[in-house]
Amino acid sequence: VARRALVGLGAAGAAASLGAVARAQGEPPAGPWRPTFEPQDAWLDRPGTRHRLVLDAASATGAGMAAGFASNFYLTNKTGYGLSPDTLGVVIVLRHMATPFGYDDSIWAKYGSAFAELLELKGKTAIEASHGNPGNVPGPKMKPTDEDVTLAVLARTGARFAVCGLGTEALGGLIASKTHQTAEAVVAEFKAHLIPGALLVPAGIVAVNRAQEHGYALAAVG
Repeated sequence: VARRALVGLGAAGAAASLGAVARAQGEPPAGPWRPTFEPQDAWLDRPGTRHRLVLDAASATGAGMAAGFASNFYLTNKTGYGLSPDTLGVVIVLRHMATPFGYDDSIWAKYGSAFAELLELKGKTAIEASHGNPGNVPGPKMKPTDEDVTLAVLARTGARFAVCGLGTEALGGLIASKTHQTAEAVVAEFKAHLIPGALLVPAGIVAVNRAQEHGYALAAVG
């Protein structure tokens, strides 16, 4: 019995020694994983927010749906909970094929026809695209007293828009080839003409990740 006890103690000691070596070599300490907040993502932490929502839009349809859902989020938090917009953190990520909706009316007036072809916009929306950002064209109202649901109205309410940097680079190359310009020139133009409340982020998918790490509930809208 004594011999077995000694052997057991020896094994336990060896395991402890191996554990110490592993920790010394960089093994993470036990316990729940926590994200590391990066300085570039500080814009997500607006003081005073009680609830946070990030809407992930990756298509033209998704951009419109994100605007509608964000408007509903503001409205029902006010009517159902008495919460003012400044207590709510709302971020709309415009990435992939929703990226162009992060550019202002002057960009759409210049490149709207190319965007409409690229995004396969049809009918009235395609026509609107040649005059300005379709996201700033009010849709039909359920009641005459309803507020317009546009990206500009949401920006004034307090919503932020994360515009995909990778998408912007890709779009710059595509539009440049159609308009006989350099990609660098077109991308610079896009970056200088973001919609109000917008921030160019390295990649939209990264913004979706960072927002969740900063406590935003995710709504994927297409």
